[in-house]
Amino acid sequence: MNTHFDADTLCISAYGAVTPLGSNLDEIHASFINEKSGIREIKKFDHRYFQTHEAGIPVEGNAAISWPKKSPFRNGELFYAGLAAKRLHDRLRLSAYYSVEEIGCIVGIDEPAIDIEQCIGFSEKVPADADKQCLVDAALEHFKIGDFLDLDTTAVLKTIHDIIPFAGLSFAHLGLCSASTQSIGLAMRAIRSGEIKVAICGGVSAKVTPLNLARLEGMGVISTDEHYCGTGRSRPFDRHRSGFVLAEGAGLFVIEKLSSVLARQDKPLAYLLGYGGALCAQHIVMPHQDDLEMQLSMERAIEHAGIDRNTIDFVNTHGTSTLQNDQHEASAIRKVFGEHNPAIVATKSYHGHLIAAAGAMEILGVLVSFQHDLLPKILNCDEPDPQLSDGIALVNEHQHRPLKYALKNSFGMGGGAGSLVLGNPKYL
Repeated sequence: MNTHFDADTLCISAYGAVTPLGSNLDEIHASFINEKSGIREIKKFDHRYFQTHEAGIPVEGNAAISWPKKSPFRNGELFYAGLAAKRLHDRLRLSAYYSVEEIGCIVGIDEPAIDIEQCIGFSEKVPADADKQCLVDAALEHFKIGDFLDLDTTAVLKTIHDIIPFAGLSFAHLGLCSASTQSIGLAMRAIRSGEIKVAICGGVSAKVTPLNLARLEGMGVISTDEHYCGTGRSRPFDRHRSGFVLAEGAGLFVIEKLSSVLARQDKPLAYLLGYGGALCAQHIVMPHQDDLEMQLSMERAIEHAGIDRNTIDFVNTHGTSTLQNDQHEASAIRKVFGEHNPAIVATKSYHGHLIAAAGAMEILGVLVSFQHDLLPKILNCDEPDPQLSDGIALVNEHQHRPLKYALKNSFGMGGGAGSLVLGNPKYL
């Protein structure tokens, strides 16, 4: 092992996932190699009145969640969180190695949204000439305590806790599209500070809903380009990109010190070497005009890792396929790396944008890259935008070569940014 690493090096040691590309790294690898998209028809609700008919939905979610709600699940976030936690627990039983006080849980989630079905049902019970007392009586009759779990940011934590008990530092992080990457950075700091010894972290999102789809179509941020079918609409860095493809799912990771992993004769999946975050709230939606938050998060992550930026083999980009993100991210990468051209990967072209779970999904992709020395091609980048591709090395065909260091980017609306430097245990 390289002397750069010691017993206190933090690493990802286990995962639990439910994603549009499958539930484990082998399935995700097969999707990459076979260029198989996880974008599929929406089965959860009637989509005939939308322009969007396909999304990145896990097979399990398409089968178990429905509108009107006929399933036992109050919301999709709890379904995905529970399933990912069970799969994580099956791979690593933390209670065998840590006390509950030593285990924390920091998870990126979407902002809670009012259940539109509940609101419609309530309004139908209220007469047009209702007075205040009538409104109160109707609300007391209609809403139940369990309904408020849909609006409680701790509901995902409770679901995970029911499967993997923890009593250390824990919170749900509302970081929009960078939430799960930021949750890992926050967990790294909590372990380093001694507040906890191990963390469950990652992201959970279930935003493929009628209300959210209508909202995003109205904002014009998801692709509704009729020239392409659903699997062809996510086109990172392509000149014909027109927006992201909505997706959902969950990815949970165990983060702990290398010494703990080796003590139980286990092997790390990846080293977590550096984290950088930034916020440049110049605009509620668009990135900073000078790519400032993107540049700062990458530079801070590399500085925190203590490695030369020229050693980064590839960047797993945020790569949303929106006009603004791809333009600014490409510009920021050029500023950070100069003449060094790390390979540019954009796996949202396979699975879509999982919002709060996007970074977690893409970190699973980094683990696949490390295990198989694979840089998956960017799907649908048939005509790279010359304004973006100049000076960066887009991966337009699968590449196999040794990969030591990866930089993972996640950027959110409002100017939030998070970047991670990960190392490959095969070579370090």
